[in-house]
Amino acid sequence: MKNYIIAVIALVFFSSNLFAGCMKSEISQVEAKLKTSEISLEKKTEVSKLLYIIAENEHSDSELAFESYEKAMSILN
Repeated sequence: MKNYIIAVIALVFFSSNLFAGCMKSEISQVEAKLKTSEISLEKKTEVSKLLYIIAENEHSDSELAFESYEKAMSILN
């Protein structure tokens, strides 16, 4: 019974870490706005770099990813 409880706790921990910080919808939102916005090439490049940061850090550093998302959206608005 003790092994069963430990296994369940371990599985819950691993599954919660797999989905923590997932920003799929935010990435799609930035991509859609980037395609339809009429901003300068320089700003589009900056948003693309921020989009890369979001994608690379969505699971490892969710705070950085969310800050990058907010900055990208502020540029696009």
